[in-house]
Amino acid sequence: MVVKKDLAQQMLEPRQDLVEAARKAALRIAGRAQETDRTRRVPVENIKDLHEAGLLTVAIPKEQGGTEADLVTQVALYELIGGACASTAWLMGNHSVLCTRSMGLMGEASHWLIKDVVENGSLISHAAIPGGDTNPAPGGFIASGRWPFVSGSSISTWMFLCTIIPGPPPNFKGSEPPAAYNRWLLMPTSQPGLTIDETWMAMAARGSMTHDVVLDQVFVPEDMAPVDNRPLSYQPWLPNGPAALKVPTKARVWMSGMMLGIAQAALDETIEFGKARSMTLGGKPRSSMPGNQFAVADAAMAIESGRALLVQEVRKITAKATVGEDFVPDDAARIEMAGLVARENSQKAVDRLFAVRGAHGLYETGNFERYYRDARMGTLHAVSAPDLVREQLGKHLFDIPLEVQPRWS
Repeated sequence: MVVKKDLAQQMLEPRQDLVEAARKAALRIAGRAQETDRTRRVPVENIKDLHEAGLLTVAIPKEQGGTEADLVTQVALYELIGGACASTAWLMGNHSVLCTRSMGLMGEASHWLIKDVVENGSLISHAAIPGGDTNPAPGGFIASGRWPFVSGSSISTWMFLCTIIPGPPPNFKGSEPPAAYNRWLLMPTSQPGLTIDETWMAMAARGSMTHDVVLDQVFVPEDMAPVDNRPLSYQPWLPNGPAALKVPTKARVWMSGMMLGIAQAALDETIEFGKARSMTLGGKPRSSMPGNQFAVADAAMAIESGRALLVQEVRKITAKATVGEDFVPDDAARIEMAGLVARENSQKAVDRLFAVRGAHGLYETGNFERYYRDARMGTLHAVSAPDLVREQLGKHLFDIPLEVQPRWS
């Protein structure tokens, strides 16, 4: 037990080896951020930087060659990469989720995929929304149709597409078999019959290549189509994995860390802007105006409070995992709450900083308008939308089952 407590203490602070590697990578990635935004494509150099820094394997155990970053470290890493380029952080976050999920769903059958990530820096993309039309075929499945919102589709090596299969799942033992169930279709992006429709002409995370994927009679072997047997929200994907990665499925901190990074970058640059620039009317330094002082103070307080709550909750999760305690529904609820506070506070901070920038904040020649656009992403994602998180948290606090529908009368 002493050893476990010592390990828990170590995990209360970010791992400096990964933080320093991420800081160096972030400097290079930031230098390409405007071009990434303009061309609407994360360059392959960014993925190489992530790979060389060990950031593509943060969700992979050390025994499989990964860097195995605990949640406290992950928050710091996503802040650094998010502040450099939100589109790149978005791809890194989605990729890391799929590394963990593939190991959880496929077990040892995922080892070849994880090895490709570790050794070659291969990127994984996915469609979380079930799409297309998939039917059983001898030895596997045949899929056709469209899957939306596949982030990183144009640069990834591998792709998971969530789909609905008619009929009950294998080995179903209940009394009332369901009419359909979910599987994940794993395939290379070079798969014949797979086309990427470049639909992501969006204002935020422009370089994320969150395009639609279209399949035309693509055969997927059964061993490349795992059943979506996901654990409950407070249970881990890797219950027998290392403590650093044995966290609730809801403990996906990457998006919140990314948002904090965007807001911190916007604040840092706005402070420098306010010191260096004079008011358009009157000529006084922008930093001398009380209204601008209030704005940067409000932004700083929003960022710091959002970060403090998030780090507090991930430390609790990490400590429980390290000493072998089981997670409970309240753990998932609290990490969801902390994540939403961090994301909403980050967006509010960037919005508040526009008062200091004025019309200068609109220029595409600078970074601020990109920060402003990218800060929208963290509060619009389907599985972490503010109203959805609030509903889930409120039902948890009232002891109302999640499946109970809202009633307004």
